[in-house]
Amino acid sequence: MPNPEASVTSCHTVLGAPGGGGAKWKRLRTVCSPFFDKAEFESRTQEAIEHIIAAVKAAIKNSPADGIDYFQLINRLVVEIHLLLILGVKTVAEDGMVVQNPIVEKGDENDSVVLADTIDNSLNIGMQGHSPSYTSNEFAPLLNFLTERLQLPASELGGIEKILCEAQKKGEVTSIERLHNLCMFMIALAPSPASFWLTTHVFREESLLNDIREEADNDNFTKLSLCFKETLRMYAPVPIMIQRYVVNEETANHVCLLEGSMALKKGDHVVIPTIIMQNDPSIWVEPDEFRPERWDDGEVISSLKNNKGLKTRMRRGSGVEERPVAQEREVMKARYFPFGMGQHTCLGQPYAVWLTMTIASTIINNFDVELSDPEGIMEQKPSYKRIRDHIYSFPKHPLKAKITATDTEGGTRRSMAFRKSMISGMRRVSMFVGGDKQPTALFGTVEEEEE
Repeated sequence: MPNPEASVTSCHTVLGAPGGGGAKWKRLRTVCSPFFDKAEFESRTQEAIEHIIAAVKAAIKNSPADGIDYFQLINRLVVEIHLLLILGVKTVAEDGMVVQNPIVEKGDENDSVVLADTIDNSLNIGMQGHSPSYTSNEFAPLLNFLTERLQLPASELGGIEKILCEAQKKGEVTSIERLHNLCMFMIALAPSPASFWLTTHVFREESLLNDIREEADNDNFTKLSLCFKETLRMYAPVPIMIQRYVVNEETANHVCLLEGSMALKKGDHVVIPTIIMQNDPSIWVEPDEFRPERWDDGEVISSLKNNKGLKTRMRRGSGVEERPVAQEREVMKARYFPFGMGQHTCLGQPYAVWLTMTIASTIINNFDVELSDPEGIMEQKPSYKRIRDHIYSFPKHPLKAKITATDTEGGTRRSMAFRKSMISGMRRVSMFVGGDKQPTALFGTVEEEEE
């Protein structure tokens, strides 16, 4: 069993080595936090929308006869927004970011690859205790690309890459920590399955699609936010979200697991399958059904504004019953935690929420998507049977898409409405996502909302 304190070099709890919480992890998390807490990426929503529209139109133009691999398209959009905002790359081509493949000689037909596709390939691993290998051939193009960018001055960088560059100059991080963190954030692809599964369900249900578009015409995306939370429940983007080491046997066996039915020892590695718990029929009503309305109730929503206790329950609840508060010798029954819990709550939660909602809203309001399911994965239940062995809940088989652009004027109007309502709308999303810390720059505080 590796020593977690010795192996963690990233503030990313899930994709870094298991464990964390030590001095190194806290130091790196502190360095990277401003990018997410200040939520400066929100000011670039319109830029992101314009790139998404241009990239989808380019995909339509180059569409093969049997349709576009819909997930591959979504995943490329996520990686390209990462490039623009996390790295500060100045421009990204509409048809994808192509980088050199360092393990192939120049002039070879495979001497360049689409960056999003090579990242996807590098993460195709079994889920039996394995971790991504940064020495794999598939990972080489990304590692080479990021290594070359270490030579650029801070003035040519942006986002987290610039923050890490300046931190290295101050001696707060080493060059290898800087590189490792950039790798971690570039392969943080939870918005890919979230955007894919959300829009897939919406385009498969015409009434839901019409409701979301009608709300968008009125500067609202409440229905979309409910679909977002239901998507995170059915398809937890990181299927096995929480990994922990037992450091105190007495504490672990006292409050953590199965009312004492399992004895834990110091050094044990505990993995919690988020996606299975969030689809457990003993906890959820009809968990195999995509039911965004489970998060909605007219009376509940109307009373949110002046009911702090109710907001707290909505943040923490499962849609069936509220989560119990930890008591002496009472077992905690976490039901919904797509971004983790406690001090290890996903650092990138505000960015992931913003990016997923931006991609979903832009595609839904600017394009019609007709999906075919050659392998019938959408008929499989529970929902986790639809995903492949992967760090993320990527689909087991492709869905093919026939995409057409809708009325340009109407789509642009909805996109602008989405941009204008982003801050207030994201506060609403934050109520339904959970997590112990909501960045005030983007979401606001409970007290501010009540005022």
